[in-house]
Amino acid sequence: MRPTAALSSFTLLLVAGCATQPAIDVEAERDALMAADGAWFEAYSASDAPADAFVAQLADDATLLPPDAPLAQGADAIHTVIEHLEAMPGFTVTWSPVAADVGSGGDLGYTRGTYEMALAGPDGPVTIVGKYLTVWKKQPDGAWKVVADMFNADAPLAPAPSGS
Repeated sequence: MRPTAALSSFTLLLVAGCATQPAIDVEAERDALMAADGAWFEAYSASDAPADAFVAQLADDATLLPPDAPLAQGADAIHTVIEHLEAMPGFTVTWSPVAADVGSGGDLGYTRGTYEMALAGPDGPVTIVGKYLTVWKKQPDGAWKVVADMFNADAPLAPAPSGS
């Protein structure tokens, strides 16, 4: 094949490939992620089996990165972490998304938000306020599922050890 013909063939393939890319409405996908995150909390908080409701929104290979603990990989491991949290005396949690963004491909996005967790401590009730980041992936059926979730407290930074 002559170089000119090869270049023409390549150009046609490139144009054809670009022409089949659907337009992504990033703003609509951001809104969908905000709604999915809010619905996830509503389902979790209303459930008689909150760990089940929590993992229902996860992709099969999801990862949870809890503070001060090893990561949990997969729905079963994450279910166990949530069950342990739920079993803590006085445990409650609320979370709320404050922002979302979606990549230009429309298949990956994230939400970030705030949470408040309460539990019974040795000296009385303890409240932990923090933030989270959740990564979502669009599934073949068009639904958004969580692939990674990370949260941590807004505790003040610890001072450097003396003598350092």
